[in-house]
Amino acid sequence: MARRTVLLLVLLLCVPVLAFAGERKQVAERAGCVITVGERDNRGTDLVIGTCHWDVDASKIIPVVSAATSHVFLSSLDESRALPDGRIHQVHNASGISDREITLDFTTEKLSDGVKVSWTASAKQEAVHEDHVRVAVDDGYWEVHDLGGGKSQVIYGLRYNAGGKVPEWLVRSFQKTGVGDILQEMLDEVSK
Repeated sequence: MARRTVLLLVLLLCVPVLAFAGERKQVAERAGCVITVGERDNRGTDLVIGTCHWDVDASKIIPVVSAATSHVFLSSLDESRALPDGRIHQVHNASGISDREITLDFTTEKLSDGVKVSWTASAKQEAVHEDHVRVAVDDGYWEVHDLGGGKSQVIYGLRYNAGGKVPEWLVRSFQKTGVGDILQEMLDEVSK
């Protein structure tokens, strides 16, 4: 009887955790995209996903999302520089906090109807400028699907922790407005 009670208690405690792990909450709509937050990882970092439907041919989007060093048109990115070994060193900016730096490994995966370009923190990090802070988590991807007829589905996923001491309200603000800005700026760039 006691074992059954303990088992039932454990199951009841796990249900809300399991339910939360799969839930996504819509936080914004912008640039033809629905932005959702959820799927918190073991580091406490949420996955933000923007799912977009754009009237832009995939052939115009794929080269732009694939060229990480050209992403300096994004207002949150001051530098995106290829290193000799293929890693990409980036400097991120946001108003009100110190610039952030990270060195990333990018991979490209060909899909049957498009491409997925992913990045994660490199095991080998470049030194950080004395006035900057190292980004704690930067895992993300651009996924482009050709829907035909000059239309595409673009999915932007990002787990990001700026590192240092960033107020929680600022993190939530980035999840809504910052990701929205990135999606709008990407749409503007590929629509040229």
